Amino acid sequence: MKKTRIIAPALAIIAFSTAASIAGSVAWFTASRQVTINAGNYAVVKTNSDLTYTMANGCGTTVDVDTNTVTFSGKLTHGSFSHASGTVSSASADGKSIAKGTLLTANDFNAQMLVTTIDTTPVYTAATFKITFTVNFGQGEKDKGLFLNCTASQSSFSVSGGGDAVTAKGFRMAFFPDTASTNGVAKVFADLQTNAKCSYVNGMDNYGGTAYASGSLIDSSWDNALPDDETARATAIARNDYLGYFAAPATPSADPNVSLSYYVVAWFEGTDENIINRDLASEYQTVITKLVFDAVDINAPVAP
Repeated sequence: MKKTRIIAPALAIIAFSTAASIAGSVAWFTASRQVTINAGNYAVVKTNSDLTYTMANGCGTTVDVDTNTVTFSGKLTHGSFSHASGTVSSASADGKSIAKGTLLTANDFNAQMLVTTIDTTPVYTAATFKITFTVNFGQGEKDKGLFLNCTASQSSFSVSGGGDAVTAKGFRMAFFPDTASTNGVAKVFADLQTNAKCSYVNGMDNYGGTAYASGSLIDSSWDNALPDDETARATAIARNDYLGYFAAPATPSADPNVSLSYYVVAWFEGTDENIINRDLASEYQTVITKLVFDAVDINAPVAP
């Protein structure tokens, strides 16, 4: 089975204290044609077309291109994000209603996310950064689907220091394609919560939350093996972990580099039952996140 992979062990350390503090660095490296071992003993094997990435600063985050790191230098409070519209909903001061909705593409997005400052540290409703994946196609190669690999020991959320997840169940990450990535699909990763207990705010009068549509949420139960190259295209793209596809160049003279670009949004979901009415800082947990992305051929014929 031909696949390309990017593995980012310990992608981020997210601490949810009284104001939901978030700290730490994000270490990335790119799969190559050789086997690479990093400090976490993760082996990366690259067997077909080149899959690379670039990153850009976002809300509260900075990118160091020399060390391939992203650092978040603020804190988070609760809020909500709609993958359907690309809107972050901010809570009112009393936490009992929606104060405003802000599109990811808003010119003043970072300013709109700023809630307050605690001891000179900014507090945001959501943290973001951008990541762009690019495939360099060889002659005659097939379209390639991008998947969040959630099989054993791959993409995951875990509670720092161990123990059962409580408030950590409210942590979410979304992958929202930018306007240029027409083949990208918006998905939400909720690795510590079940689908039945996940919802999101989708409008000013939707404080109680809306359930996720089928296929749009990757919840705690999703650990399906990745599709292989012989999986029917319709089956592959209907999966919860499917993030979009790289369309193979139509002609030999076309640009062989094809990209998918996403906003990555991190937040603590205000409609989650484990976030509601939590007053003590001691109740909030630190979440450690690891993300693994795979590209798989998906141009197999659709089964009759």
